[in-house]
Amino acid sequence: MVAKYSQLLLAAAIILSAGCTDLTEFDHSISAGVNVFSTPDLSVIHTVEGIPAARSVCWVPGSFIVATTEGKAKLYDLETFEQTGSYTIGTPSSSGYFEMEYSPKENSVYIIGAFGQIYEFSVPDMELTDSFSPCETPVDIEIGVQVELPYFYVAGATSNRIYELTTGSNLVTRSCQLYSSPTCMAISQAQDTILVGTIEDTEIVSIVSPTMMHRIIRRFPSILAIEPVPDDTTYCTIFGYSTTGIIATVLRYFPDEPGGGGNPEWTGTEPVDGELFCMCVDYEGSHAYVLSYLGNSTSSLVSYNCSNYMIENQIELQGYPLDIDISNGGSLLVLTAQ
Repeated sequence: MVAKYSQLLLAAAIILSAGCTDLTEFDHSISAGVNVFSTPDLSVIHTVEGIPAARSVCWVPGSFIVATTEGKAKLYDLETFEQTGSYTIGTPSSSGYFEMEYSPKENSVYIIGAFGQIYEFSVPDMELTDSFSPCETPVDIEIGVQVELPYFYVAGATSNRIYELTTGSNLVTRSCQLYSSPTCMAISQAQDTILVGTIEDTEIVSIVSPTMMHRIIRRFPSILAIEPVPDDTTYCTIFGYSTTGIIATVLRYFPDEPGGGGNPEWTGTEPVDGELFCMCVDYEGSHAYVLSYLGNSTSSLVSYNCSNYMIENQIELQGYPLDIDISNGGSLLVLTAQ
């Protein structure tokens, strides 16, 4: 959901602005809140304020979780918005806990925690079930929608690799060496390919063959954030152009291949102001939601129609953008830091 490198830099910036000179420390005074919006009109349903050291948010059935740099996971009821529990999931880390993914197959949550470790904890008891490290600096976790397939994927920044791991054991089964360092990725609905944004060119990884294969897609601009559109073969992505972002719908990777018909690789481009982009797509595949930073402690939230490729709604809200997720009922969860 997030442009990972940019978010790490943002976390460091917030810590430094709070007066912390050692990036291995963290500042309890940093406070965040979860803004809950209805979709797609972006009207406010509720705001949960004053969450110390909050870093990421994730929907789970009936609830949502806020992870903090203190190594805590706070559970909130999605109807009453009351906090129902607080659990220790790891050690404090100023730069960790920035990526959470729910696994419906296991009814558990994966999160990139402290010092490159990935933690898995069960839902709803929030019991820590595993801690593992497939690479030195994981920057993204991707879980496909095909629950019968026992795999998930981790992107490693310094190793320039995409790792395939088996659910349950959390052991690496395969990996693929990229040309450059990955920053974000999205797996196709068929769970046969992964589209990867890197610090250089966009790359695509095939995961259906016995050996994971990859290639560069040179006609793509830089990808800052990307999400698959449910029940479709398309992706929504934020491309980087100069000093702003462009939201677009990726139709296909290679339009010159048989059956491409000369169509463009992407369509429905709309400018999106700001930087530090976060993105999610609703479970029906009708809308994408983009959170970005405008400066002066102000963020932008955009609703983008995945069918007519138009921005339908846009609002501003106070705070730095940290994370965004959406429930299967359409409640949009936006985490911002003050």
